[in-house]
Amino acid sequence: MPFPFMDNGRPGPGVPPDAPRKTGFARWCEIIGRDFGALWLSGALALAALAPYLLGLYFAVAAHLPALAVAAGVLGGALAAPFLAALCDIWLRGARDEPVLWRQTWTKALRQNARQSLVPGALCGTVIALQVFALYHLNYAADTLPMLAVLALGLLLAFAFAAWLLAQVVLFSDALWVQVKNCVLLTLGYLLPSLGAAALGLAYTAAMVLLAPLSFLVLPLTNLWLPAALLLGPIYTKLEKTFDLEASIQALHTQRQDEE
Repeated sequence: MPFPFMDNGRPGPGVPPDAPRKTGFARWCEIIGRDFGALWLSGALALAALAPYLLGLYFAVAAHLPALAVAAGVLGGALAAPFLAALCDIWLRGARDEPVLWRQTWTKALRQNARQSLVPGALCGTVIALQVFALYHLNYAADTLPMLAVLALGLLLAFAFAAWLLAQVVLFSDALWVQVKNCVLLTLGYLLPSLGAAALGLAYTAAMVLLAPLSFLVLPLTNLWLPAALLLGPIYTKLEKTFDLEASIQALHTQRQDEE
């Protein structure tokens, strides 16, 4: 496992073409062990980009200002989205067993996804910010339990929706309305994997918040690569099954090589 700040820009060892691919948790650990340096660096930069969103949401909740929560969601979400997309790109390449040259790959991913990730980032950022704001200000009494359940389920669905949407931003160049439609269909079609992945990502986020400041001791190590892996790991196989990703991408690579 390479040490994060010793990343030298060289691809990892990859996987021999004839080696059977691991599945489940073993496969998840294999990707992390092979590409940890690239994931850590991408996650650290994504966390730095997400800081304005988190600070804006904190002040919105503390000051009881829903308008500030909306502003934090729109502006902070749009600012963080290109960096989150670059992190997602690194993970998805690892899931396809593509060698990752971190500097070149991350820079290219940031540049390619910056524009088309702005609106999805603002959209998801605003939805999640308003749900967090509502959960914080909910009066936790017996008669509010149904509303609490609705908000909690809504937050789970928002995390799942954001994961599907971010993956599509990285992989495809479809119009936003097509990506949103696909997100709805994928979330409903793979409801249990979607909710399971979202629950893992939400549990990590809740642990960082509720266990602060003790959680800040591990945050430099886990930053955002861990929640990204928790969210994207369970849904990658569904993406591959639905869109036949690896065959399509390999065909595209072959076509580009022939043109050159």
